[in-house]
Amino acid sequence: MKRMVNILLGIFIITYLLVVLGFVRDAHDGVLCNGIDVIIKDSLEHRFINESDVRNLIRLEHPKIAGTPLSGLDAAKMEESLRMVPVIKSAQVYKTVEGRLVIEVAQRTPVIRVEDRDHRQYFLDRDGNVIPASAGYVPHILLVNGEIDGAYRKQQNVLEGGAASSGDSIMNDIIALANYIAADPFWNAQIVQVYVNREREFELVPRVGAQIILFGDGSRLEQKFFKLGTLYREGFRQKGWNHYEIINLKYNHQVICTKR
Repeated sequence: MKRMVNILLGIFIITYLLVVLGFVRDAHDGVLCNGIDVIIKDSLEHRFINESDVRNLIRLEHPKIAGTPLSGLDAAKMEESLRMVPVIKSAQVYKTVEGRLVIEVAQRTPVIRVEDRDHRQYFLDRDGNVIPASAGYVPHILLVNGEIDGAYRKQQNVLEGGAASSGDSIMNDIIALANYIAADPFWNAQIVQVYVNREREFELVPRVGAQIILFGDGSRLEQKFFKLGTLYREGFRQKGWNHYEIINLKYNHQVICTKR
């Protein structure tokens, strides 16, 4: 008997909750949208996009949001449209019981500023996604320039499709090198530029010191930076930062330094 009472009580509670939720849903669906709230989570770190840009992007497909029932606004479709924007990494759209449409976006984080052989600039994040150059906003990150094919800037991702998937590994090496530098506080502060020469090898330009560092290709990153770090700690302490004109890391098990 007691078990039956508990079962009936459980059924009553579930039914009650379903009815209440139904009323809440119906009431929510009848609410008219009275405005948009835009939240850019990383606005202090990056300035590729602002609130006005996001509002304009939404209004392209929904020109009359104010006064529209919330039930008529497709949040999932809005999220999908926003994620198609190259500078946006993630987007979340939801509705409130007060009638607000809330849009939260996060921007991509650039690790490289690229200037190709056509002198056109763009940015790349750590995964190779292309971020178009933004007028008036140039983050202080690693510059990579030189013999870089201009076709890369027209791709959504330099590691997917195009030259990168047809045997051209230069962008794979650039991304790997940039991520290695960005992950190390010392090298991130010290290496300010990577030049890709005609032999498709890297030349590193340091912030301190007037030497050129011939790095070679993108292989043996850890080994090459270990040798360079040893030279910085021991060789430069004795000879000074500007004693050498060229530091060559291309060869295994040795560092070749050319004096001025």
